[in-house]
Amino acid sequence: MGPSGCGKTTLLNCLSGRLRLDSGHIYLNRDQLCKRWKRKICYVLQQDIFFPDLTLRQTLEYTARLRLPDTMSHSQKMQYVDHIIDVLELGPCQDTIIGDYIKRGLSGGEKKRANIACELLTNPSLMLLDEPTSGLDSYAAFNLMTTLKRYAVSEGKTVVVTLHQPSSQIFHLCDKLLLLCGGQTAYFGDTCKVVDFFANVGLHIMPHYNPADFILEQVKGSSEVRQKIIAAARDAREAKDYPVELHDCIYLQEKFMDTSGRVMDPTHHPFPHLDPGMTNSNLPSEDMLNSMEPDVRRLWLDTHSHASSSSSETSDSDCYFSWPTSFWTQFKVLSQRNFQEARPRMLSKLNWVQTIGLGLMAGLLWFQLERREEALHDIQGWMFFSTTYWMLFAHFGALSSFPPEREVINKERQSGAYRLSAYYLAKMVGELPLTVTLPAIYHVISYPMLGFHSPVVFFTLLGFLLLNTIVAQSVGFFIGAACMDMQVSITISALYTLATQLFGGYLATNIPAWLTWMRYLSMVHYAYQNMQIVEFSDGLPIMCSNTSKFPICADSSHIPVSAILEAQGPHLPLWANTCVLVAFLLVFRLLGYVVLRYFRTPK
Repeated sequence: MGPSGCGKTTLLNCLSGRLRLDSGHIYLNRDQLCKRWKRKICYVLQQDIFFPDLTLRQTLEYTARLRLPDTMSHSQKMQYVDHIIDVLELGPCQDTIIGDYIKRGLSGGEKKRANIACELLTNPSLMLLDEPTSGLDSYAAFNLMTTLKRYAVSEGKTVVVTLHQPSSQIFHLCDKLLLLCGGQTAYFGDTCKVVDFFANVGLHIMPHYNPADFILEQVKGSSEVRQKIIAAARDAREAKDYPVELHDCIYLQEKFMDTSGRVMDPTHHPFPHLDPGMTNSNLPSEDMLNSMEPDVRRLWLDTHSHASSSSSETSDSDCYFSWPTSFWTQFKVLSQRNFQEARPRMLSKLNWVQTIGLGLMAGLLWFQLERREEALHDIQGWMFFSTTYWMLFAHFGALSSFPPEREVINKERQSGAYRLSAYYLAKMVGELPLTVTLPAIYHVISYPMLGFHSPVVFFTLLGFLLLNTIVAQSVGFFIGAACMDMQVSITISALYTLATQLFGGYLATNIPAWLTWMRYLSMVHYAYQNMQIVEFSDGLPIMCSNTSKFPICADSSHIPVSAILEAQGPHLPLWANTCVLVAFLLVFRLLGYVVLRYFRTPK
């Protein structure tokens, strides 16, 4: 407990191993904290971060499949999910979506319990919860804390909770209390004894007053009162009932000092048969051990027995972090979850209406165009409009969806749930069917209305339209991962996509020589050229007009594709344009992974 800014969250970050220490060490059961032991700790953040479109049960099932070991069968994992739902009394709301500020879903208390349930699935030995009662009413907060208390007692777990200003009921549920004041210890001990501690300092509580309110008022009082409390807490360290593990080093050295005043080195073992390198000059006598207080003697023996075996128990090989599941399991589960989470967003009813309406509008606008030179500009207009529209749709869709998803991914990466490579590949594969569905529907509606000539041309144009859409999504994902600020990412995306359209080859053909290099950075440029090559070479020929602007029409009745492309400036063959688009796809996907792996690692 403690007032705002006293260091409660910082302390939990240190205990969980998520914050680098300036000094000191963290021990779990007297073994130094390493990656292996971090898996025994669960850390429930103050913010409830979830995918809003998944139900509570779906969230727990995916978490169980990712974080429980492969040695457990699917049915065993689902039985454990049922057990956690029963323990936290989440059965009535298990089929409700998580929800967010737009979509109504779980209540505040249910989200808190869902957050705890996700962490309990790993069966941790130690639970750290950062202000789980914040934002809840008094009844919901008490109900949550009662559930945690019951779970700790029934399952034999240790629960560490930070509380800002609890009610008296919640306060008395806690067994031990650590009171912080400006980053220093103001009290540590039994919760029921804190009132007596303050009374000994001269600070008396009024009858029927909430002890939590009383002690918080005192630690937020004048500087003289705060210093008096901190000094009393420092003096309390020397009491016999104070945990010996938390004694000051000076106090421990006094306890380990023999009758001659020589301080014994606490890194040496007191028994030569347990430490062959121990010299007789460093050994305490049996009388010395018997004269020690029981807690001090226990700490001495436990410390040195751990020291004798520390080389084997805390070696690098034992502390090596192993993933709970294989790469294939992570990829499979994450692919399914990405597909299920993104489907309501990418294939919403509004997007379906927009796609069908736009397909019909484009088809009617360019309905049954004649294959003549007068209609050439209109055919090219359909191609350019289709490529640019789906480029923008996919690019800004990826850009807007990534920031909220990044919070969930960072939380799961910090807990060691899966490899980043498995998530990244699963996202690419899981969302691929959703990415190409709407452009394909648009193409199926609009292109036949222009005039269907060849199935080969139809499917080839569709392939290049989808390839351009996936490339645009890759660029959007990279920019979204690289830019932490949404406004910055939107500005950069707007500049790039508008430049892509300007240099695509349709809006401007007479580009200044010193700007011609810009067209080679335009993804639309390559897709637009490929669509023209396919349409005007494999489809019906474009007949020349009586007053044609193409010189070749003087000797021919139709316009070849080479003449159409030359009128727009330098161009590449079909295979070269395709290779450049694939290179765009691979490079931006790889850059997105590099940014997440090395520059956006969760702290």
